[in-house]
Amino acid sequence: MDIVKTDRLAIRSLDKIDAAFILKLVNEPSFLEYIGDKGVQSILDAEAYIQNGPVDMYRRLGFGPGIRSIKAIFPDNQVQ
Repeated sequence: MDIVKTDRLAIRSLDKIDAAFILKLVNEPSFLEYIGDKGVQSILDAEAYIQNGPVDMYRRLGFGPGIRSIKAIFPDNQVQ
C-alpha cells in the first residue's frame, strides 16, 4: 500500500515481497552491532519478521515503518 507517492519518490508499507531486502538489512554488520540479531536467517524468516513486525504494527496501530524508493531521473528530465 502506498503511503506517499510523488513524481520522484514513493513510500509504501512493507510486504512479504520485501523479504530479500529485509534478510540482507537485518544481517548487515552495523545492524547486528547497533540493533541486534533478529534471528532472520532465511527468506521464510524474513517473511515472518515482516508479518509479525511491521504488518502487525500497521494492523494494531495504523502506522509503521515504510520502504522508500526514488524514481530515476534521466537527462531529459523524464521520470522512469
